[in-house]
Amino acid sequence: MHEKTKILFVAQNLYVGGVQKAFVNLLNKAEKSGKYDISVFTFAKGALEAEVPHNIPIRVGNKILRLSATPLGSIKATGNVIDIAIRIFVTVLAKIIGSERFYRLVFRKQAEKYDIAVSYFTDVPIGVFNKGTNLYVSDFANADKKIAWIHTDPILSGFDKEYCRRIYKPFDKIICVSDAVRQKFNELLPEYSNKTETRHNVFDEEKIKKLAIECEPFKKSRFDIVTVARVDNASKRIDGILNMCRRLKDNDISDFCWRIIGDGPDLNRNIELANELGVDDVVIFEGEKLNPYPYIYKSDLFALYSAYEGFPLVIGEALILKTPILTTNYAAAREQIPPDGGTIADSDEIFFEYLKDYIIGNN
Repeated sequence: MHEKTKILFVAQNLYVGGVQKAFVNLLNKAEKSGKYDISVFTFAKGALEAEVPHNIPIRVGNKILRLSATPLGSIKATGNVIDIAIRIFVTVLAKIIGSERFYRLVFRKQAEKYDIAVSYFTDVPIGVFNKGTNLYVSDFANADKKIAWIHTDPILSGFDKEYCRRIYKPFDKIICVSDAVRQKFNELLPEYSNKTETRHNVFDEEKIKKLAIECEPFKKSRFDIVTVARVDNASKRIDGILNMCRRLKDNDISDFCWRIIGDGPDLNRNIELANELGVDDVVIFEGEKLNPYPYIYKSDLFALYSAYEGFPLVIGEALILKTPILTTNYAAAREQIPPDGGTIADSDEIFFEYLKDYIIGNN
């Protein structure tokens, strides 16, 4: 009998989010195969820890690393003044010395040996702490083979070419979640194209369908729209959704309800904007939901208005639940969505016209 391949997965956190759910799905699939001896190192835990197979050990970072990987708003909500002060201090420190130097100060060399170490979270260029897993795997993990995962459009999300050339050099393989993401990464760094391959996100269809009928999430209106996304205007353009709702009302279309599921840095700003635009009667910010599937299943339309995406998990989930889809033309849209599976808008104006047609046609 062959020994199981020993794998270390490194994650930023286990909070509710698309990448985190894709990560948990992958862990469950890998564990069920019986081929791997899996361990997880996460900078911080979160609600999705409960969905990781119980026999997979989870190691968590030290307190400074945990606090740096936890949103400041979540720490403030605990009322722990010491943790709040530490989080503010490390944020200022990381801004002064740079994220990479900060992580080098808090990381420790991994003594245990692995066959493979995987940096599952993409080091994004935005923010101080939305990174670190690549550095940990490349310089601190003790493994024969090292793999990095890319979940987003590297061009539109602003990957720095020289930084990527350096940070991805130690990796033996670079996994991209779609052919479109792979093509764009290869355009950015053609010298690493021999390392790249595509692996689509995996889904537990049976579980999604079961959770979708777990509850009645809301009372139906004439037309219900849902968006499940991190409330981040730069990438998910939630503020653009609010402006579209204003345009709909200006066109005498107000017999709809648009629910936004998720949390993020722009949540309070968007709640204020909805009030300013006078669309708070048709837009509901539902907040973060561990089980968003009843909302997707019961809605008349799933809408994604992102500026860019890799291979969004929520689109796959909407396809499984057979909820009609309207999305922007992100790089992998036509790769992910079959011709009869949804509507892809090539511009913001076309998106708005499709949206009007959906609502008017259903009323």
